[in-house]
Amino acid sequence: MITNAQVVLFMLVLTRVSAFIAFFPLFSKKQLPSLVKAGLAGALSLFWFCQIEANMGPTEQVINQMSGFTGCMLLIKEGMIGIVLAIAMGLFFWPARIAGSYVGQELGLSMASISDPGSQDSSTLLSRIFETFAILLFFALNLHHFLILVIHHSFENVISRGSLLELPTERLVGMLNGASDYGLMIVAPLLIGFMLVTLVLAFLNRAAPTLNLFSIGMPLRVGLGILCL
Repeated sequence: MITNAQVVLFMLVLTRVSAFIAFFPLFSKKQLPSLVKAGLAGALSLFWFCQIEANMGPTEQVINQMSGFTGCMLLIKEGMIGIVLAIAMGLFFWPARIAGSYVGQELGLSMASISDPGSQDSSTLLSRIFETFAILLFFALNLHHFLILVIHHSFENVISRGSLLELPTERLVGMLNGASDYGLMIVAPLLIGFMLVTLVLAFLNRAAPTLNLFSIGMPLRVGLGILCL
């Protein structure tokens, strides 16, 4: 027999998983049908609900005693936890996209942008290429298994009666601030090469102003960038 506590617990689990799927970069793309997202959220929620229900214990007493306002606040909190987890795991893709933006700007390809239906904005071609490579690397390293493991541990460590203050928000903010630094580190050798080419051309142009070496500077930078990529 299905009890009210089981229904409420399943809704809490479904809220966290649905928020994660809605904000995680791989699942937030509009190319993925909404029916697939809903089915994935429902299947994963049912799996973790069965795991939590087996060790429900004091949680069932808390659910039976809470009011409607408390239940709404718990739903909001579960959604926020799912969003935080999605942002934290999505940081794996952000440095690659930022690195592509740096390289595109140095190669003079920042004007060549394509529409991104997932985020409703435009991004450079190299950003999409770097991001696609990061997605392939994500699956090649079996990080999707780690992704499921993170969500599973979130239900063990940040349970429904836990506090939002238990989340590592300070570490997450630090990771967000360092995303651009990681992206710069990815393409640092390439950017150093561009800087050396610019310095060499500047010295040669100063030594022989009549040669107009800067006319070949852009093709040389593009060729160097393609060779390094």
